[in-house]
Amino acid sequence: MANTMADREIVVTRVIDAPRELVFAAFTERDHIEQWWVPKGTTIHEMDVKPGGIWRYSQPTRDGTQNPFKIQFIELEKPTRLVYDYGAEGAYASEPVRTIVTFEDEAGKTKVTLQLLFATAAERKQAVKYGAIVGAMQALEGLADYLAKVRR
Repeated sequence: MANTMADREIVVTRVIDAPRELVFAAFTERDHIEQWWVPKGTTIHEMDVKPGGIWRYSQPTRDGTQNPFKIQFIELEKPTRLVYDYGAEGAYASEPVRTIVTFEDEAGKTKVTLQLLFATAAERKQAVKYGAIVGAMQALEGLADYLAKVRR
């Protein structure tokens, strides 16, 4: 029998040279998020970081239009775990992706693990085709670069 969860998930891990509390804050505080998560030109419409809270934003595309996204926060266990549902909004939106982020202390550094759980194996396959694994790795690289500047 196949492991259906493995067929639906992407897991990416990176050790960040920053304390766990700061890395958690970078995922949950708007001032930090605006510096590494969203591209320039993004509009944040609302952001309420708490269980049940919503974060809506629009991200610019190459043709100048805005793509709307929504994150609904499920769990916040400061500074060890963050769970949210992430996805596009609008007519072509698919099921949101459940994202589990864990933050583990490693001698003053932080091991960040992103687990993205798609609704179906087909949605995972489509996301991989369009660069989800590389995108997750680039996001953690951007976070590491940002926090290196913050820590100077």
